[in-house]
Amino acid sequence: MLTVAIFNFKGGTAKSTTALNLGACLATGKRRVLLMDLDGQRTASFGLGLDGSRPTTLDLLVKGTAEPLATSISNLWLIPGDLDLFDLKAEGDLFTPALSRLTGFDVCLMDCSPGLGVASVQAMLGCDRLLVPVIGEPAVLKGLSEAVQLIKEERPDVPIDVLRCRYKRRLLVTKEADELLAEASVELGYRLLKTTVPENIAVAEAIAHSEPVTVYASRSVGAKAYRALAKECLEVWK
Repeated sequence: MLTVAIFNFKGGTAKSTTALNLGACLATGKRRVLLMDLDGQRTASFGLGLDGSRPTTLDLLVKGTAEPLATSISNLWLIPGDLDLFDLKAEGDLFTPALSRLTGFDVCLMDCSPGLGVASVQAMLGCDRLLVPVIGEPAVLKGLSEAVQLIKEERPDVPIDVLRCRYKRRLLVTKEADELLAEASVELGYRLLKTTVPENIAVAEAIAHSEPVTVYASRSVGAKAYRALAKECLEVWK
């Protein structure tokens, strides 16, 4: 099972939105996909209509309860988030034993909370690769650089993919950010994905209706972008 931690220090970068929509798109390709919601805000769980369901990721990490829940999307399972993840404390490795209990899946996407909570840090240390969503603005580079450097200090060889979200192609500031991100990818050693996810109201509306955007508005630019992202990820993750 390939494990991918979806992480950014900063909130508001479409991290949870990307987790649930990428998961849904990967699942349509007949891959068995597990989404672990490690964010106490539980946006991914809400977006799949399973917020408040149990057992949660906290139950998995602390009690060893491994019962992924089937979602409305074929081949997509969820372990819901838990508000008490914000208070999780641990002296040892929680993820290795937890992941060993999860069998029968091809891909596990781990939606991490912003910042450096215990669950997020352990997911980053235990995953096969990282996916970092960013907003296309020059100011985002400082936070991205700090995050990548921190990750590389602990795991110098882990692959890191950077995804541009809420993308506004026509803006000058976006072009400036693209240039900076491309230059930094060489220096910091991450892959800047070709796919961009544009600002699209259908993506936000889909979460409010507890559906992936590919179900809520299958012809929207947001749905097309996430399908393209899934295709690119499958090529990169081979």
